[in-house]
Amino acid sequence: MSTIDTSWLFNLLGRLAEGVVAVVGPHCEVEVHDFTDLEHSIVAIAGNLTGRRPGAPVPDVDFIAQGLNANQPDGFNYRYKIGLRTLQASTIWVHDPDGTPLGAVSINMDNSNLQRARELLDLMAISSQSVSNYVIEDNTFAHDLDELIRNAINSYLRESGLTVTGELGPADKLRLVERLEERGLFQIRGAAKKVADLLGISRASVYKYRSTLKEDNSEAPEKPLPFSGK
Repeated sequence: MSTIDTSWLFNLLGRLAEGVVAVVGPHCEVEVHDFTDLEHSIVAIAGNLTGRRPGAPVPDVDFIAQGLNANQPDGFNYRYKIGLRTLQASTIWVHDPDGTPLGAVSINMDNSNLQRARELLDLMAISSQSVSNYVIEDNTFAHDLDELIRNAINSYLRESGLTVTGELGPADKLRLVERLEERGLFQIRGAAKKVADLLGISRASVYKYRSTLKEDNSEAPEKPLPFSGK
């Protein structure tokens, strides 16, 4: 992480966020993230579409997936589904002069009222800007670290056809830890303990799973594990 003083930068971005929402209106929300502390990355937020506040973590683990670097393109016009609402969103990454990621600015728009008005009026106008097909189906906008990790675990359970963590065997837990490792979750301080608590295992077992993955990334999760983490 860059050691330059960025307080002035995030202060400016926070004021810009307020200005954008003041012009666009209450159907807009702008979040400013500082990656110095991923557990409390939101340092400024204007508008209120997601119910998040300053001090909340990054919205989901995909937000900090490994590979984020100077070449990571900004994300424009993707969508978030929250219940029956679909938010249109864009994320602009903030880098220092060396290309190190410092944070991000996320813009969320709830255009549901405009869409209903367009349907009622049968308008012929269409957006001149293309919309990405990428939709985050299971995002719930985590409000704290517990919820962030719980969302990631629940996502894995759904993909695996499971309902509760109690159905996870040692091999399943190894695959789950591997998934969380790949998605960058363990970058957050205290994440290992939270994962251990939610899985009902010791923190030492989580570290052993991670150590196993680092020692032999090609080892199939189905093979017998060298320890008995429950």
